Parts: sequence; structure tokens; C-alpha cells
Amino acid sequence: MAEAELSRVNPPKQSRSRRTLERIVGAALEILETEGPDGLTVQAIVERAGSSVGSFYARFSGKDDLLEYLGERVWREAASRWDAALAGEDWAGLDLKGIVAGAIALLGQAGRSRASYLKALARTPGARDDAYLAFHTHILRGIEALLLERAAEIDHPDPAVAVPLALQAALAVLEAPVASGLGGAAAMERRAQEAQALVLSYLTGRSAHAPERSEQVDFFDVWG
Repeated sequence: MAEAELSRVNPPKQSRSRRTLERIVGAALEILETEGPDGLTVQAIVERAGSSVGSFYARFSGKDDLLEYLGERVWREAASRWDAALAGEDWAGLDLKGIVAGAIALLGQAGRSRASYLKALARTPGARDDAYLAFHTHILRGIEALLLERAAEIDHPDPAVAVPLALQAALAVLEAPVASGLGGAAAMERRAQEAQALVLSYLTGRSAHAPERSEQVDFFDVWG
């Protein structure tokens, strides 16, 4: 997607200018991840990027412009990687349980990948969550389509209603605030297993132990 479509950033026309833009973007994301929004100043960005204030303002009118650009870009790039990952999997060889296991694991990983700077970005003054919500809507619809292809294995009388509801419930389990005893990597894996069991039980009408994570699914970092 062209840079000008993302925000008011001045689109680079030469490869050197594109490299400068990428250094500025990379430096801004690193600062957000390590120092949070309070550490994000134009001077700090250009020093880390090995660039200049003039180069920054040649592309952005100010820090707010940069933040708007980042807020759109990271989620749109994530959606593109998500699409590529879904298209690259042999989902046809998996039954309903396998698809649920893979889909829930992907949802969990998408939520955790580079979560620190994304949370920092969301906390910046004036931040909008449009792109974030569009990303979540996009990935949920992709998973819905996969599950509905297995409608013959779904015992709920209305799969078209049940599948999105089940996924919303699973997402709530994955993203719920960490309660006592539910923190850490092991607990997140348990949370994913419970989300898988919830989806399967609702769709099939039978008590379902969480399936083992399918080795046929190639899990990926949605942020590349």
C-alpha cells in the first residue's frame, strides 16, 4: 500500500528516501517499546535513526503525524501478513478440531507479538483504535470462513450465528486481564486451551477437552 494512502506522510520517491523513512519508523517503534510514549520526541527519534530533524520534517509535519502513520501502518501490515499466513496453510487437511486449535493459537500469538510497543502506541494522546479494530474484524472474519467450511461438523442449528459468537467468546478469554494465578507463558497456553475447548463445546454441543496444538499448522509472527 502506498505511503500516502496511510496518512499525511510525504511519500518517498527515491530508495535513499525510503530507507530514511524506514529508519525513522524503526527508531520510533523501538522508543515506544523501551521507553513508552513519554520518551518519543523528534530529537530522540532522529538520534536513534541516525538521521536529522530536517529529514523528519520532510516526511511528517510533527510527532502527531508520525503517530497517526504508525497507528495505521502496523495494523495494516499485520493484516497483510495474516492473510499470507492463512493462504499458506493446508487447512483442507484439518478437521474442525484442528482448525480451532490452529486458529486460536494464531489469535493468541497475534495479540502477544510486539504487544509492548503497540500498547504504548495505543496510550499516546489522541490515539485512535480504528486500525486496531479493523485488524481484529479482519482476522475474525478470516477464521469464521475457515470454520464455516466445516459446517457439516458443527452440530449447532445455526453455524453462521454460532461461529462468530464462539470466536468472540474465545477472544475474550485470550485477552481478559490476567487474574491471580493466570500469568506467565504456561498460563497463557492454558488459557488458549480453554478457549479452544469453549469454541468446540459450543459448536458441537459436546464437552470438549482442549485438543493438542496441531503440528500441521505453521505458527508465525504476524509482525514479521
